[in-house]
This record gives sequence, C-alpha cells and structure tokens, in this order.
Amino acid sequence: MSKPVKLEVLIDEMESPFEGYYYYLNRDTGEIVMVGEEIFTKAEDEDPIDGLEVWEQTEYAQATDILEHPSHYLELPDKEEINEYRMMENFCYSLDDGPTKERLISTIQGRGAFRRFKDQVDQLGLKKEWFAFRKNCYREEALDWCELHGVEYE
Repeated sequence: MSKPVKLEVLIDEMESPFEGYYYYLNRDTGEIVMVGEEIFTKAEDEDPIDGLEVWEQTEYAQATDILEHPSHYLELPDKEEINEYRMMENFCYSLDDGPTKERLISTIQGRGAFRRFKDQVDQLGLKKEWFAFRKNCYREEALDWCELHGVEYE
C-alpha cells in the first residue's frame, strides 16, 4: 500500500534541488529520497562501501534499493524539465501594462536573464509577488506530476 506524498515537501524539493543529486519519490513511504550522483554511480557499479561515511552508507543503501526496486520509486523532475524561464516570462506578462512590465520583459532577453530579472524584481519591490507567483507555478508542476504518475498527495 503506498502512502501519499506531502505536497508541500514535494514542492520544496522540486523548487530547490541541490546540484549533483537525484531526487526520488518512494511510492511505498511517500518520502522523498535524495542520492548524490557519486554515490549512485558507486551503487550502479557495485563498488564496495568500505571507507564511506555513515551518511554515505545510508545513501548507498537508498541508491541500491532504487536500483533493485525501480517500480517503487519515481524520479522527480529536474531543473531541465521545469522551465523556470517560462515562469519568469509568465510573471512579466501577468503584470499590468506599463513601464514596470516593459522593464521586466526587457531584462529576460539574452544571456544573464535570471540575474537581471532577480535584480529588477528586487529593485521594483516585486520580490514578494514574484516568489508567490513562482511558488504557485511549482505547485502546478507538482500537481501535474502527481496526476501524470498517479501519485496521491496530501
């Protein structure tokens, strides 16, 4: 029997993953499991765990379980699958017509768009609105992901 995932935990993990880690939903427990690429590779290669720290051994055991029981786990979408640029773009177009909207739209063009956007949102006093908008986008991503994979949530 699978347990539902806590939607807010899922959203948080999708929103701010650590670089170099894989994130999985354990369908049986409803928990999110995080495994580093290096440890995952060791588990795939069945490298011995001698010399690993206790926390690495725990991570290794999780990686091994994922590899041995892939149907019990679902990999969470990564940053490549979640289009944060589109979120920024949608935020810009959600604003009322005027100089603020135009200014933000121009900041997301070309290289360095994320940094310029963040700086402009801060300067324009729209930080709170942007974070609320972004959080809602991630909520929608999480709900869509749950629906696509038949994952229950609470």
